[in-house]
Amino acid sequence: VYPLYENALRAHLGQSFAEAQQESGEIWSRFSDVAAANDGAWIKKPTSAQAVITPSDNNRPIAFPYNKLMVANSSVNQGAGFIVTSVGEARARGIPEGKWIYVGNGAAAHEAGSPLKRDRYDRSVSMEISITKALALNAVQPEDLDLVELYSCFPCIPKLARRIIDWPVERPASVFGGLTFGGGPIGNYMSHAVVSMVERLRAEHGTGLLFANGGYATHNHSIVVSSAPIPAASFPLSYDFQAEADAARAAIPDLDQEYAGPATVESYTVFYQRDGSVRAGVVVAKTPDGKRTLGHVPAADVATITRLTAPDAEPVGSSGEIVGKAAAGLNHWRFA
Repeated sequence: VYPLYENALRAHLGQSFAEAQQESGEIWSRFSDVAAANDGAWIKKPTSAQAVITPSDNNRPIAFPYNKLMVANSSVNQGAGFIVTSVGEARARGIPEGKWIYVGNGAAAHEAGSPLKRDRYDRSVSMEISITKALALNAVQPEDLDLVELYSCFPCIPKLARRIIDWPVERPASVFGGLTFGGGPIGNYMSHAVVSMVERLRAEHGTGLLFANGGYATHNHSIVVSSAPIPAASFPLSYDFQAEADAARAAIPDLDQEYAGPATVESYTVFYQRDGSVRAGVVVAKTPDGKRTLGHVPAADVATITRLTAPDAEPVGSSGEIVGKAAAGLNHWRFA
């Protein structure tokens, strides 16, 4: 699912394949630098942008255009914990005020559970609402942020998130080290991000944004924390902004599972075996009447696989055809 967002976003931004991969490599290389300096990280090895985006024996392709060093690393043994308490309790226990990190208001919004029932793959309205509402609730502007954690299971997520707050690629988008290098202990990555954010804010002071993503680019939660009190924050306050996200979402295309005929590529990916060979490809396509459908690409269709993975031509927006139930009961895609 995440490569569908990656490939659609690249086309939407007008980036070449090389430009999009370079952006991923630069973000991930900075994650590796953060992780290398973090005692709690799993992989403490600075890695260059070029090494991240170049397939190799130790960096096999997973799902186009992602290699192993661009995806979450759940093969870890990590734990993290933190305590949220009241100012009164902190004072009663003698915790120095210089160590307090103040919790602001948060905001959450979600996409449809089925990836095929999303309005589009080059943006996430629920992500935008989650981040912008969290900042607004705390009267924080993007330029007020000193540190951020932009969830990093796959490059498309921090790419989308950093554009919402105009976070430059030159600044690290993580305080922990990202899910590849810091480590992605299944559903507990953000606990590590919280701990690292607290440690960084205690040492450096300022304001931080924690943004989390879950499911299949489905769930979005954001919250602001600071080394100083946040006057605009008030409690209790609902963090549910689903209605706003739903209102801002574009129409969701109907799904036609039986379609055969001409279509246009909306997004796509190619899956790989552990030895680096192609397993299969998939194309999400739009029919002439705007419905959404899927096309399978078997590994044996070398010409189509090559066309999907070629670095010098953008498949998104290209014309082709869905051939109904060509083999194994699957609709197949082929280019015009």
